[in-house]
Amino acid sequence: MNQDNKTLHMTEIYNIVRAHGIPAGVIELYQEPRHQGTYLIDGKYLLKMSTSAIDEQENLDRVKQLQLVPKLHAFGSIVISDCRYHYIITDYVQGTELWSVLQHLTDKDKYNIGKEIAQFLNDLHRITDDYYDIGHYIPTVPRYKKSWQEGHLEYANILQKESSGLDLELSSKKIIAEAFDYIYGNIDALGYQAGAKLLHNDFHPKNIIVNEGRLAGVIDWECSQYGEADFELSHLFHWCIYPTIKENNLEVLLQAVVESLQITSTVPKLEKRLTIYQLEHEINQLIWRGKEQEEERATRINGWLNGKISAFL
Repeated sequence: MNQDNKTLHMTEIYNIVRAHGIPAGVIELYQEPRHQGTYLIDGKYLLKMSTSAIDEQENLDRVKQLQLVPKLHAFGSIVISDCRYHYIITDYVQGTELWSVLQHLTDKDKYNIGKEIAQFLNDLHRITDDYYDIGHYIPTVPRYKKSWQEGHLEYANILQKESSGLDLELSSKKIIAEAFDYIYGNIDALGYQAGAKLLHNDFHPKNIIVNEGRLAGVIDWECSQYGEADFELSHLFHWCIYPTIKENNLEVLLQAVVESLQITSTVPKLEKRLTIYQLEHEINQLIWRGKEQEEERATRINGWLNGKISAFL
């Protein structure tokens, strides 16, 4: 058990759940990410524990009116053995990660799930705000008051500054320079904006739950933020074009999403916009991961620059 959960006993987990009036029969450790433990309660609820604040609480509240989103039942904090733990209790979405079952789905299944995903995203993107959050996973430029284009120009400047000190091979530095040339040279593609829409912002096949060939839910809302709706496609595209399991083919599903998503028919220069988002993502990952992902990220950057998006579209 990780450091966060060493002092937690099942009795303490039962006490938290029962304090919120939730009947608890069988509780089991469901998964154990690096910084928190997640417990499955009677196959109906999930209790997430962490020694740091859990941002998902506020984000789930913003989408509580949507279907296919786990409902928030309780949240709070508790001191156990002189350590403060934060927690939330949500519905458990019945089903399996899309990524785990892709090889068993027919093309028809994938296409239908893609259309259902598009409908879900169309509904999600009706939730709006006055400000943008610019960045991948977490806002690098939060609550931005100016335009989407200006926000990404500022984001690119930050990425360029932070990546300039990385200890990388000369060939990698060259390809990163080409990426920034593309971003700055095509930044006007981000000039179109429809306003800040609520995004899941980590929308990929491990956060999409399916059950019996249908979309069953969307989980893990910690990264949710506001941005232009086409930014939501970023993760689906790089999971499709650079899958970690080659046999997991997402092309039919992604094609259905692109065809059915309202914004894809209205956003001009979509290819260039999506390419900019992918280049930003790869550089951001290089900054976070450094040498351990240099070869992978440089290869991907080269692919995006050589038209991977346009080839798909």
